[in-house]
Amino acid sequence: MAFFDSFRRKNETAVKEIEKVSKSTTDYIPKANYLEQATFRPAADWLRSNTQEEKPFFKWITNPTPVGRAVKVPLHIPTVGEKVCAKYNNTILYLKKALMTDHISVTYATNNMNYFAKIYISDVLQLDMLENKAFRMLQEKVEIPGVCWPVDMLTDNNGYFVGILVPASKGVQLTRSVFNGATGLSQSFPQWDKKDLCVLTMTILDKICKMHDLGLMFGCINPASIYIASTNDVYFVDTDCWQIEGYPALSRNQTFTPPERLRDNSTQLLYSMDEENYQIAVLTFMLMMPGKFPYAKRENTDERNSIIDMSFPFSVGGGMRRSKDAERPSGIWRIVWDHLSYKMCDGFYNTFHSNGKYTRPGNRLMTTEWLKMTKEYANALMGSSRIDSRSMFPRTFRRDGKRVFVQCSICGQEHPSFYFIHNIRVQQEKVDIWERGYRICLPCAGDQSDVSFKCECCGRQFYYTNRTKVLHEIGKSEFDFKKQRWCKDCKKRTIRCGRCGQEVPIYQMREFEDRLRNLKTSVCGRCFKELIEKAKEERESWKNSVAQWVSCRNCGRSFSITNGEIEYLRKKGYNLPTRCPNCRKKRY
Repeated sequence: MAFFDSFRRKNETAVKEIEKVSKSTTDYIPKANYLEQATFRPAADWLRSNTQEEKPFFKWITNPTPVGRAVKVPLHIPTVGEKVCAKYNNTILYLKKALMTDHISVTYATNNMNYFAKIYISDVLQLDMLENKAFRMLQEKVEIPGVCWPVDMLTDNNGYFVGILVPASKGVQLTRSVFNGATGLSQSFPQWDKKDLCVLTMTILDKICKMHDLGLMFGCINPASIYIASTNDVYFVDTDCWQIEGYPALSRNQTFTPPERLRDNSTQLLYSMDEENYQIAVLTFMLMMPGKFPYAKRENTDERNSIIDMSFPFSVGGGMRRSKDAERPSGIWRIVWDHLSYKMCDGFYNTFHSNGKYTRPGNRLMTTEWLKMTKEYANALMGSSRIDSRSMFPRTFRRDGKRVFVQCSICGQEHPSFYFIHNIRVQQEKVDIWERGYRICLPCAGDQSDVSFKCECCGRQFYYTNRTKVLHEIGKSEFDFKKQRWCKDCKKRTIRCGRCGQEVPIYQMREFEDRLRNLKTSVCGRCFKELIEKAKEERESWKNSVAQWVSCRNCGRSFSITNGEIEYLRKKGYNLPTRCPNCRKKRY
């Protein structure tokens, strides 16, 4: 948001720096055992009138709420060991360990284990938006399990607004577990399989459906604010960062930004429900494909352009093909995609592919539809006896009875025949290696082989991939390939020619030795050839030039001896001639 740009902080702010603030202070927090178990009454109990409906409802507003300067700005922001006051519950709380930070706040544990204190930084408290937004939120009692809706405002000793009191959360961030792929899952939830992932996704989508029923929106999803304790125990923190009525979302995440917003460079603060539906689709995809981003990065493009182009790399079948120029995943993701239900794949394809029927704004699937697909997929997994289908990362594709499986000669894993390399190009000629008996699956094709070469330029040892190994084997036997002498890095490095001054690849440089002048120069291949030709001409000229004049001892006439003659005679071990050519002829 424009008015918070100057206040942004790095999301990875080290909590350790916050904890440096006199840890000893925490030891002097008064012990109040009763507070450990005390439950705070929601501020809505005081703020709502008896005539209001029990079910909270937030309006859909299209214009942002005006933002002004705060009337009362605290001079000091409470930190570790200091106290704050819950405004409506009129209760003193002490800030303990700093738990998490973001660009606008620090969240602390308190001496009441059931609640956390979210304290805003000084810069953002200069504006009245956070206090006004907190007040509007506190007017409604939102009771969605796991949604950490604020229960009270927090003030300093002078009664100035400094933050909010929220229910305690637990678990590990979505970004560090499921969204971190195999590594995050193995560290956080090693026993999970695909069924557990479906249950987690249903838990998250169910909470989102209940949010939408109340008129609440993420605005822009921040997966780091979703904490996972178990498949059924999920916490949505930072609810104050959501888009609520005319108050915009306080986070921005390009990964979840709809293509039309990036395409138009939109500066609109409020998101529509249709844009929210797109973000829910991205969230669902990255849950079911643990951490995988929906769009493929094309060559020389970044994430933003991939989203704008809607470069969806996965296909479903029939007329549904992957986006043009989008690189098809050849590793585990293609296999994980293959094990999803057809209905779910169809939904993802038509949402993210540039030609999909749900691509255009206004046509996108709602959260309830993604929830329904996930439930159907979970039920199918429950009724399946195949272990690979329930595996988080299956080793091979579904065995549907129609596919012919072949064993890879390198890894030994069986895959359908389409998952093997069938052709390679050798000097622009397409060669069918399948007919030649090569059985190499696509993942193994990019793995390191047992064949290597030593670069003559940098001296390092380089190993071929299995694909390149096959290419060289066929190239040497059928295309007269020469032994590789330089690595690709050295082929890219350039150096200035010592003669013509042009930048040329370093491996093309030659060392030229000028023996007549006793000089050595590094030159390019073209200059080297020219210098060789020039050196031959100079040598011929030198050999034919007169080295000295000598008087004939018989006739007394002077005759010349060339450099070439002197070189030849000395090489043979002969003395230089003392008679002229004519006298030598008369003698013999």
